[in-house]
Amino acid sequence: MPESDADLTHPWFEPIEPHLYLQRYPKRFTDAEIRDFLAFMTRLVPTLPAPYAWIVDTGGLLRTNRAQRKMLAEYGEATAARDRVDSAGAAILAHGAIARGLVKTAYLITPPVYPYAIVATEAEGERWARAQLAARGVQLGGAGE
Repeated sequence: MPESDADLTHPWFEPIEPHLYLQRYPKRFTDAEIRDFLAFMTRLVPTLPAPYAWIVDTGGLLRTNRAQRKMLAEYGEATAARDRVDSAGAAILAHGAIARGLVKTAYLITPPVYPYAIVATEAEGERWARAQLAARGVQLGGAGE
């Protein structure tokens, strides 16, 4: 049975406009909540127009436990082939210098398969993501300001 639009909504996901999306992780979440979100993303991403770009507000990602990091890593491995082709990139919003340093370190160890930028504000992330999409031939309607 096809999924309804209601099945493709989640409080951590916000479409900005077609091709451009925001993931906003809460400050704290349980193993079950991250598992549900990754299952949602597994259903959602194949329905999105490609190429797509993301602004990812890391929120509580820097407080993940071992099980959550494993789930995130497994999700990344499972989606790498699609992301390598369809993802124009992700602007990683890391709040504060320490958070940006932690993200940089993590990406040095395990770089994503798509372009990325570590940004300090959502507006900076949106500008970067829009530029990535434009470079792939996608012209968006919003101003990105």
